[in-house]
Amino acid sequence: MQSFDALTHNLREYFLDMGSFLKDQKIIASTIIDVWSELHGKDNIICMNYLQELASHNLLKLLPLGKNKYEDGFFNEFLVKQDNISREFAIHQCEKESLSILQRKRLNLDIQENKFPNWCLNQTQPVTLNASLLSISTDDSFTSCWVEIRCPNVEILVLNLSSSTYALPNFIATMEKLKVVMIINHGFELTKLTNLSCLSLLPNLRRIRFEKVSITLHDIPKLQLKCLEKLSLWLCHFNDAPNELEDLEVDVTETLHSLQEIEIDYCYNLIELPHWVSQVVSLKKLSITNCNKLCRLLEGICSLRNLEMLRVISCSNLFELPKTSERLNNLRLLDVSGCFQLKKLPLEIGKLQKLKKILMRDCYRCELPDSVKNLENLEGRGVHRKEKTGDRKARIRIDVRWFFALFTGPTDTWRSAIG
Repeated sequence: MQSFDALTHNLREYFLDMGSFLKDQKIIASTIIDVWSELHGKDNIICMNYLQELASHNLLKLLPLGKNKYEDGFFNEFLVKQDNISREFAIHQCEKESLSILQRKRLNLDIQENKFPNWCLNQTQPVTLNASLLSISTDDSFTSCWVEIRCPNVEILVLNLSSSTYALPNFIATMEKLKVVMIINHGFELTKLTNLSCLSLLPNLRRIRFEKVSITLHDIPKLQLKCLEKLSLWLCHFNDAPNELEDLEVDVTETLHSLQEIEIDYCYNLIELPHWVSQVVSLKKLSITNCNKLCRLLEGICSLRNLEMLRVISCSNLFELPKTSERLNNLRLLDVSGCFQLKKLPLEIGKLQKLKKILMRDCYRCELPDSVKNLENLEGRGVHRKEKTGDRKARIRIDVRWFFALFTGPTDTWRSAIG
């Protein structure tokens, strides 16, 4: 209570949002930052600072995983954890704002064994909620038998699930103000996700995050997500067959023309990016991290003329970058840290005159081409890499991120990570 009272009014609002996430779970920092950015209209860096401030008041724990600093706008190497007392306190504070459940700004809907709370079960017409932040939690026995609910003001939807199959509720399609969807699986096995079509054509949907679910990447452009700005996939399994990726008939420049950022992390069966990624000309940030089966990037990504940040981190089987990388005229950051099999950068990388930073930590085999000396805009040392004296340590170092993935991911993920 004293820690909460010491917060500014704005910071209290941010803390109350934390009640939408489950207790004692390790949450990727970018998940919370995406919620806060859209709900409160703050810059990502400011939101990260707020996380640090809440941690300083002991209202949550902020756990750094790796070496990447967040000033480059990469927050996936930070975990957030809140204990049960803090979460219950946040929920209690939200309940004090309004006696009526239907009128609260933040609402948690907890469904156990397909049993909905009594206030949801109106026999005459669907209940209407006033909430702008709605969190729905279900257990591993949930069969996706939804009741009808009206949510005209929901901007943030957090779905905490545990079952092996999960169909998104049809009432999502009526959430015209919806900006962010977080689909987070807390079960031990991957969840097969269905009814993604309810996300189609939502006029304000800007960010989607999938965690530990089984989906088909081929279906993403078909959803007509014309306002989508960020797509995040963590510990997901992709069901795409190679021919499906090649036979895509959707015009991505129309269906995903606002997409600016893609994050793919710990997706162990990702062998190559779907072809449609190379057609998203609006893309500014592409981050692929801890995807061990990824061997190469599509040559087509060199058509992404607006790309500013390219991160391919800890992809241990990546052995080359596209030869035509010099066409990425707006690239400002290139990070290939932890790509042990990468032997050289493209010869023409020296033509990327806007490139300010190259990160090559633990790339002990990778050689820099002579053309790097032509990069006049590199900041400071510009190229950051591990010295040769550290090569042996780099080869045997076991990153704490692997432990996190192993002990939170499904069984087939463990085998892939160990392999």
